[in-house]
Amino acid sequence: MNSLTLLLRSARQNRRDLALEDFSERQIHWAIESGLGPMLRRYVADTPTARDSAAWADLQGSDLAARIIAAEHLDAMAEIIRACEGRIQPPTLLKGISVGGQFYPEPHLRPMRDIDFLVEKDDLPTVESALRQLGYRQESTLSREFYETHHHTTPFRHPQTGVWVEVHRGLCPGWSPVATDPCFSLEHVSAERRSSEFRGYAVNRLSEELQVLYLASHWAYDFRMAGGLVAMLDTIYLLESTRSIRWERILGWLKGTAAATPVYLLLTYLDRHGLVELPSGLIGELFRRQRCFGRTSLGLLHTMIDRYVTNGREPGRIMSERNFAILWQSLLLSGPEFRKLPLIFWMLLPSRHWLMRTAPSPALPGPAPDTS
Repeated sequence: MNSLTLLLRSARQNRRDLALEDFSERQIHWAIESGLGPMLRRYVADTPTARDSAAWADLQGSDLAARIIAAEHLDAMAEIIRACEGRIQPPTLLKGISVGGQFYPEPHLRPMRDIDFLVEKDDLPTVESALRQLGYRQESTLSREFYETHHHTTPFRHPQTGVWVEVHRGLCPGWSPVATDPCFSLEHVSAERRSSEFRGYAVNRLSEELQVLYLASHWAYDFRMAGGLVAMLDTIYLLESTRSIRWERILGWLKGTAAATPVYLLLTYLDRHGLVELPSGLIGELFRRQRCFGRTSLGLLHTMIDRYVTNGREPGRIMSERNFAILWQSLLLSGPEFRKLPLIFWMLLPSRHWLMRTAPSPALPGPAPDTS
């Protein structure tokens, strides 16, 4: 049975002749759960037997829902920009609202659960005032004090459309290992903004080189199984759309940084499955810049991605979601394998499960209790 890497490969090649029967029922439902139902529908659409499948109606439904959601988010973004036009510097679009229209064949193929954009510090009051005038209200289970030092302000939600908006003052939360990397400093981010447009309005987007680092870092250090495929697709489409990536700039930025780890992990996985075309010698240069992986630890993470992300296998008693998170986060820690691996395997032994259920979670890097 094929894995969903076949879907990723079809996305890269823009081939619409995938056979839906080559995927298990679990994999099809996993694609839909991961937000890639519209993507799977697109790339099986030219196969005559696809419409005879019991899953075709589910794929059609997910595609329609995604189109509605995307239209709501795109309309909301245009309305926000229009409300702020002439009063602030052009905002910098981030994540789905940026890459969906920039690199994807159709915007709705990129799952969007909120709108993220970055503004100048002095423009924050103007933007937040405009959002309130448009009917948005700030909602969060976290305190206002938490967001005073967070990388975005308290999220906004529109009560009628249900659209969430996060106004960023930076790219990375303080808990992230990449938060102090020079490549994510406000000065560097400002220098890597590129003029663009959104429905005729002036906006900025991150340079393709910085987007590679941003996508990989957000994927690895805020990892979620259901969203694991999305960052892979973002990267595939970005690299296919931009053949002039200046890798020497990326390699220069990654020296001595935490960002080297997620970039190496993501690109080695995509390269291993033939999902991207990289310059000769790049993987070796990336290996020399990261300080987390040897052959064993990298192979373990690749296997975890294979089984639980691209194959959609359900977590079990041994590899529960909690144990997956412990293993993932532990393998991303800096340090030699001979020190990390024995401790990790001890923590995951079946005979230790009673201890892991009663003991507090280990102090590992991970997101603050923020759902953004």
